[in-house]
Amino acid sequence: MSHYYTNEETPDVPSSFTFDIAGRTYDMQSNAGVFSKDKLDEGTRILLETVLTQAEPAGPVLDMGCGIGPVAKVLAVEWQVPVTAIDVNEKAAGLARENTAGLAVDVQVANHVTGSGYGTILINPPIRTGKETVYRLLEECVQALADAGRLWIVMRKDHGVKSAVKHLESLGCQVERVNRDKGFWVLKVSREK
Repeated sequence: MSHYYTNEETPDVPSSFTFDIAGRTYDMQSNAGVFSKDKLDEGTRILLETVLTQAEPAGPVLDMGCGIGPVAKVLAVEWQVPVTAIDVNEKAAGLARENTAGLAVDVQVANHVTGSGYGTILINPPIRTGKETVYRLLEECVQALADAGRLWIVMRKDHGVKSAVKHLESLGCQVERVNRDKGFWVLKVSREK
């Protein structure tokens, strides 16, 4: 069975959709075999709305697990800062490149965080990959933060967000739940000094 977080061959079924956020309409090219191929998923929408209303623009930005690039696109437009967007799925990364063309976005194919010194990191963790992978990604994100950087995470309450909070706290992080909506929690994470 093919999953969006793999690179298994999937049919080529191009599609597109739009979404509205922060008073703008964004057009996205999509395809079969990628996460949330038909619409902006609710968790990502809640994450974006929270960050856009509660965070000070701080770059550079890392969009970890970028999928087809909606977070990278919105933050590159709204904040006017450089964005690195990473996804393990080659098809998704290709679409992210297409969707962010002309913006200050560097799309990479990888299964780990690259770079460091990020002012803002956003992640909607790939829960179906398992707790070990999710925790590894969260740990890598924390390590890649600038000293005053913030990691923003969206997770469903019933997908282990409370244990993720405990794990992050065990790493010496300050974790604050800054939004709760439709079963999703948005966490703001910083490294303690």
